[in-house]
Amino acid sequence: MYYGVESRKVASVYSKLKELVVDFQFRPGEHLHINELSTTLKVSVTPVREALIRLTDEGLITTQPNRGFFTKVPDLHEIDDLYGVLHMVLRSSLELWKDDFAPAHLSGPEVDTSALDGPRRLCIRLERLHEQIARMSLNRELVRLTRQCNERTRYVRLVDCGSARAAEIQDHLGALVGALVGGSAEAAFDELDRLLQSQRARLTSIIREIVSDTAIDV
Repeated sequence: MYYGVESRKVASVYSKLKELVVDFQFRPGEHLHINELSTTLKVSVTPVREALIRLTDEGLITTQPNRGFFTKVPDLHEIDDLYGVLHMVLRSSLELWKDDFAPAHLSGPEVDTSALDGPRRLCIRLERLHEQIARMSLNRELVRLTRQCNERTRYVRLVDCGSARAAEIQDHLGALVGALVGGSAEAAFDELDRLLQSQRARLTSIIREIVSDTAIDV
C-alpha cells in the first residue's frame, strides 16, 4: 500500500504509461523494460512496476513468465468479443434514450483534433460518439464499459480508420449522428448496427494486417 507522495507518483506513472499503451506508442508485442521506462519517465523502478501490474490487471498489457511485461498483440476472438460488448452497451443506452424519444443532445468534452492526422481524427470521433451515446443512458457503468472497450480496441479501430474504408466509416458515422440529433430512434438503431457490424466484419483482415506488419521481440 502506498501513501502520500508515493501514491501520487504511482498514479502519475500509471496515467502516463496507460496513455502510451492505449495510443499504441509501443509496437504490438513490444517488451516493456522496467529500467528503460524508469529512465525515460525519470522515476524509480518501483512505481513503474506497480503501474505495469495495474495495466496487466486491466487487460491492457500482458506478462510472460521470467520475461516481464509486453504490449498485447491483437487477438481476433478477444477483439470481436469487445466489439460485441460495445455493441450491446450502446444498444442498451439507445433503449434507455428512446423511452424519452427526443432529439439527442450529444454531450461530452470537446477534443481538439486539429493537429492529428486523418485516421486518428476519425478514430477519436468514433470513440467520442460511443461515449456520447453511453451518456444518454445516464448510467455511469455503461459509460465506464464503453470507455474500456474503446481503449482496448483503439489500435484496431485506428488501423481501420486509416484504410480504404475511411470514407465508408465517415458516412456511417454521419448517418448515426443525424439519426440521433433528429430524434429518430429506429434510424439510430439501424445506423448503429450498420456501423459496428461493418467494423466487426473487417476484424479478421485488420488483425491479419497488424500481425503480419509487427516484428515481435522474442
